[in-house]
Amino acid sequence: MAESAQPNDDEIRAALVDAAAQVFAEEGYSGARVQSIAERAGLTTGAMYNRFSGKSELLLEALDMHTSNLLDELASAELSATDLLETVGVALLDDQSPASALLLEAFMAARREEDIADRLRPRLAGERSRLAKLVDADKADGVIDEALDTNAVVTFCQSVALGVRMLSVIDVEMPDSQAWQKVISVLLTSMAPDTDPPLDS
Repeated sequence: MAESAQPNDDEIRAALVDAAAQVFAEEGYSGARVQSIAERAGLTTGAMYNRFSGKSELLLEALDMHTSNLLDELASAELSATDLLETVGVALLDDQSPASALLLEAFMAARREEDIADRLRPRLAGERSRLAKLVDADKADGVIDEALDTNAVVTFCQSVALGVRMLSVIDVEMPDSQAWQKVISVLLTSMAPDTDPPLDS
């Protein structure tokens, strides 16, 4: 009888990252134990420490995995910055994605663990850079007013996204999706260039 194939290193890493995402979602970062993550993956803690330095690295790997999937989906849709903001903004109301949960866990952990903060900054910077390119493209196309500072627009968007996710954690009553979409549409419209003809003097 042929022996079953042993998992390779990439498969073991993926199993550990997937298990970590599940355990962090259930128990939170601070409550999660390395042993629980290893057991969920069907592995030993030794197998985990041979591949990861600890919980912090697993948290960020799990966040990268789920965030990359979302960004790939959005990139394939080829949305403009304004379309992206409207689509994601409305979806945030009911966002129960693993990426959101992991991002909040990472932010909470970053308050106490500097290495997580250090690793989180470049990840957020990458997101900011991608969004800034979309904003600049919309400026060039006349969709967003060129006078608006790109960094300010990006910061506003990230702040809203994080704020909604934080409110959802404590079950704050969210607005109706149509009412929320109307607010987003008004905000995006206000970013458009002023096309009114100049008044005759």
